[in-house]
Amino acid sequence: MFSRDERLKELFRAEIVKALRDVKDPGISGLVTLTDINLSSDRKTVIVFYSVLGNAKERAMTARALTRSAPYLHHLLVKRLSLRVIPRLIFEFDDTPRRASQVDKILGRIEQEREK
Repeated sequence: MFSRDERLKELFRAEIVKALRDVKDPGISGLVTLTDINLSSDRKTVIVFYSVLGNAKERAMTARALTRSAPYLHHLLVKRLSLRVIPRLIFEFDDTPRRASQVDKILGRIEQEREK
């Protein structure tokens, strides 16, 4: 069985993804992917980790746009979900996919050197 916190995290992840489709902020550029969600122990705050496929300028623009959009997204969640408390949304950039790609490249080079 999954705990209530795990079920809430998955519910919030799905609903935030749907709600992000409704955001029309031109600052959201590049390919935005939600990588993880952390729900605080008091369930009043959700930290949404995201990554952006794009350059540094697009990442900065997207970060500002997501911060601006957080109250609107919260409002959408209030309307869509039947929960007593809808947590506040905080967006944080997750650099893990880029670092994982770099590690893959390094491991690929090591494998090529072994084959030689």
